[in-house]
Order: sequence, then structure tokens, then C-alpha cells
Amino acid sequence: MTKETVKKSVVVGILVLSLGMCITSCISGDSYLTVVDPHLNMLGGIPPSEEWNKTFGNPFLDDAAYDVQETNDGGFIIGGYAKSFGIAIVNPWLIKTDSKGNTEWNKTFDYYSLPSVSGRIWSLQQTTDSGYILGCTFFNATLPNFGEARPFLRMNHGFISSLVLIKTDSQGNEEWNRTYPGLNYSWCFCVRQTTDGGYIATGGGNASTEGSPDLFLLKAHPDGSLQWLRTYGTSDMDEEGHMVQEMTDNGFIITGMSDCNYVTDWGKIWLLKTDVSGTVVWDKKFEGATSKVHVGLENYGNSVQQTSDSGFIIAGAMNYQACLLKIDVNGNETWRKTPFLNDISYFCYSAKQTTDGGYIATGNGIIKTDSSGNEAWNITIPTPFTAGQQTSDGGFIIAGSNNGYYNGDVWLIKFTPEPGMPDLSFTVTGGLGIHMKITNSGTANATNVIWQVHVEGGILHRMNHTVNGTVDVAVGETKTVGTKMFFGLGGIQVTVRVGDETQIAEGKQLLILSLLK
Repeated sequence: MTKETVKKSVVVGILVLSLGMCITSCISGDSYLTVVDPHLNMLGGIPPSEEWNKTFGNPFLDDAAYDVQETNDGGFIIGGYAKSFGIAIVNPWLIKTDSKGNTEWNKTFDYYSLPSVSGRIWSLQQTTDSGYILGCTFFNATLPNFGEARPFLRMNHGFISSLVLIKTDSQGNEEWNRTYPGLNYSWCFCVRQTTDGGYIATGGGNASTEGSPDLFLLKAHPDGSLQWLRTYGTSDMDEEGHMVQEMTDNGFIITGMSDCNYVTDWGKIWLLKTDVSGTVVWDKKFEGATSKVHVGLENYGNSVQQTSDSGFIIAGAMNYQACLLKIDVNGNETWRKTPFLNDISYFCYSAKQTTDGGYIATGNGIIKTDSSGNEAWNITIPTPFTAGQQTSDGGFIIAGSNNGYYNGDVWLIKFTPEPGMPDLSFTVTGGLGIHMKITNSGTANATNVIWQVHVEGGILHRMNHTVNGTVDVAVGETKTVGTKMFFGLGGIQVTVRVGDETQIAEGKQLLILSLLK
């Protein structure tokens, strides 16, 4: 080889190398994805860990919880019923624990004393004076009634039911209790303190033992005396209120059930917005697409909460399957998710918005969703949990029964905050090989992220080049991976995979230089 030839080869090589280092064309756009350890969770998120769990009661008797809330001292208050304690067959039961679930005190209540067959705390809330308001239903053994709504006939042993509100001090000692005229039989599913210091309650009831019960809304003064009472519904159908919340405009939002006769009509989810005096502003009804009748109530709302966008989130049942409904400020449906887990055994008893704008729903365990109701993770447990919330430390608390309300105990489970999540984005460039820049903008390190580059094409389509590997990307870090220089000539197709995200680009291979479109 002559000196002149060597000089020309060196010059060409330098030019190609310079060109390859200068030209970098990207696959259009970033591809955002979440990479998780597939051994931990296959749904796109990592569930929290159990921090502790506690049971309360006699394992050979029937005890269960209906409501739980974190208290202002970091502990928890639980309301439900007990056969393990008290003088009636079933007794309203109030349990106070510390932040670790250890019992500080517990109380049972029997407003009617021995004539009461049973009673339950369906709802509770800590009040501004650090006491508690309890929404209870009692069944009086001296007042038989066989005309009441069918689901309650077996529960109340055929006796008249009565709504009772009980106010306690911070140690659970009763300060007052109230029953209310105008509802000869009634049951209370929810009570909440209002901004004026009084109380709002909802449930089902009627002014007589004839006809079908209506959904009622009851407003009480701070001392529990009646301020006003409103009923909503028709005489030939059963209606119930399952939860009420005061809204930011001081009106009320209620969800429950309407249009049920237990024969041909098995209910609709009912949502009512009222003004501060209980006058209906609007009401909406929701049901599933199928007319198939299941055993039990088919459509009903269990809980409602006003959300940060002034809309509402409803948890309940649709076609006898768990559902989550997002409603806008005017009562129009934004989206629905049903059934959870494609499992008709999963009921949905409550839903609350979380600090990240998503939601948690409790039923047979707990499910976390994003703001659009897409499931992030779930923890399923084959017993019912009727209440739950995000706690002040970012964790979660749920309460229910460890044996499905039959010879079980009250069960309280505390979960840790959600673990951090990686949030990866990547760009792909050509040049001397194919390169990927992977950036982690999440809150946890990404480990063993699988990546692969596959190049095919060239003249006569003879090129078939694959490189793969794994990489760890710490929070805030960018890692570059890809192929080394490779030779080829002609049009190519590049397939790039990072985690579970794939992108395809086309370009040209000019010896060692990759030019991507």
C-alpha cells in the first residue's frame, strides 16, 4: 500500500468518525414507563407492607367492625358490634386503640337495656371536642314488626328497629342519646358532625310500619335535638341512604339505593345533592347494563366523598359486583370501574381519595387506583373489610371481620405507606451504534431494568444484530446503554425495548454510522 493510499484511508476514517459523532437523530418523543419487580406485583404498582394487625373479641362468637377512623392522637376508633360483650344478643361496640392497635378502652351500649334484642354502630366520627358521635340502630324486643324491609327482618329478629344517635366523651362515656319522632322504624347507616357543631345522619325509615321505607336525611342540633327531617322516595319502592357528607358549600351529598322492591327491581345507585336545608338540588341514578337479577341487591352506593375537583367518588355495587364511580360536580358520570379484579366476590364498601389524587377502595381487602380509577395495586383478603382510610403517615388502615361476620373477630390491619416507585423515560439516538439514555425521575431506584436493541435490514436484508442486558438506574440518574460500533449498509429497522416499553425506528446504516429518522 502506498503512502498516498494510507493518507486517503486515514482522512476518510476521520471524516466518518467525525460525522458519526456529530449526527444524533432521536426516536420521536420520550417513552414514560414504570418498571417494577415482577415478583412483587404484576399490576404496575408495588403494594404497601403490613405494619401490624390486631383482632378483638371472642373467636367463638360473632364480632365485627363497620367503621374505623384515625383519631387526633394518632390512634384509631372502631365501631361495630359484639356478641362477646354486653347484655343483649348483639351489642353496639366501640373500641379505642393507640397508634399500634393496642386497646386503650372499649365500650358497649344498650340504649333499651334488656328489652333490646340487638344493636349496632354503623358509623362514627371523632367530634371537635375529642369525643365521638355514633350512628346506631337498635332492635326492640317489645315491638314486633313483620312489615319492615326484607333484608332487616332476619337481622332484627322480626322486631322494630330504631335509629339512635349517641354522643360520648373522649373516653367513650355516654353524654347523651337521642331517638327521633317521625320515624316509627328506621336504621342509621351514617352520621357526621357538621361545621355548625350539629350532626347530619342518613339511613332508611318510614313514618309508619305500612308501605316501603324512604331514604331520610336528619339534621340535629349540637345537643342532638332534632333540627329538621327530610325523606326522599316513593311509597311503592324501598330507598336507603348509606352515606352522607357535608360539602364545601354547606349542602349535603348522599348516596344509597333507590327503586327496589326485592321482586322485579333490585335497586339503583342513588346520588342526591341537597342544599343546607335538605332541599334536593339534583339527584342521579346509576345502574349496570344488564337486567339479570342476582341474589341480593343489584345496584347500590355504599359510600360517597367529595373530591378535590369538587366532584364525587362513589363506592358500591353494580350488577352485584364491586364498582367505583367518578361523578362530576353536576352529578354526571365521568367514569366507572366494575368489577374490581373481575371477581363477583369482591364487594366495595368504601372509597376515599388519597393524597396523590388517586383512590383507595375497601372490600375484601384494599385496592389503590390512580386518579382515573386504573388499578395500581391490590391486596385481597377473603373476608369483608367495610371501612378504610389513608392515615396521617401516608399508610392505610382497614377494619372488618376475620371470618365474614360469622363467629369471627373484629380485625384491624395497618399498612405502611406505599413504597417509592421508579419512573423511567428514555431516548434513543444513532451515531456510532445505537444508544439509549434512560432517566429515573421516580422516588425509588430501578434495579435490573431489562433492555434490548435489535437491528435488521441492510442491503439484501442480511443484517441481524441484537444486543441486550440489564441496568440499574438510581433516582435522579441517567444511564446510557446500547450497542458498540457495528458494520452495515442500507436501510435498517431498529427495535428498542426498555422494561415493558418498546419503540421502533427506521434509518440507514452507513458502514459504522447509524442514521435514524
